[in-house]
Amino acid sequence: MYKFIISSTNKENMLTGHKKEVCFIGRSNVGKSSLINAVVGQNALARTSNTPGRTQLINFFQEDKKTLVDLPGYGFAKMPLRIKKKMFEMIEEYFETREELVKTFLLMDSKIGPTKDDMQMVEYVKGLGRDFTIILTKSDKSKQSEISKSLKIANSLSEDVILVSSKKGTNISKLKKVIDSVLS
Repeated sequence: MYKFIISSTNKENMLTGHKKEVCFIGRSNVGKSSLINAVVGQNALARTSNTPGRTQLINFFQEDKKTLVDLPGYGFAKMPLRIKKKMFEMIEEYFETREELVKTFLLMDSKIGPTKDDMQMVEYVKGLGRDFTIILTKSDKSKQSEISKSLKIANSLSEDVILVSSKKGTNISKLKKVIDSVLS
């Protein structure tokens, strides 16, 4: 069973003592916390909210030596500019210094497809040479035409794309297998 370990604001107070981790990042309100809960099979490990932008720290969850990291969302969340700036600095420091990071899951809403912010995050992660998979979320709320369009764009950005629904469990086991393979 996964447990919350620590929240961090910078590299000095990030979790240490493990070898590998995966992280989840996406635009505010993309369903990141719901996906993490679905992957670990627990209802309330990562806090979910109807208000975008609630995750404002880097949260570490662990089961044995498997470590999942929930990064703050980016995009349209309504918050003061200084807080947005601080969150971006945290994310930047995380990606640029984390040797333990073996895989990044970039979450995008399958209904609206990759946004400008999503495209910038893809370019940023690619530019750092980080291994990533695009996760298209909320497939249960999207029309087939929206999914097709989103898949086409996502596949042009990455060879690794997984369409999921946290609510219906679509492809959650596939995502778990990816996580287990990179963390073992």
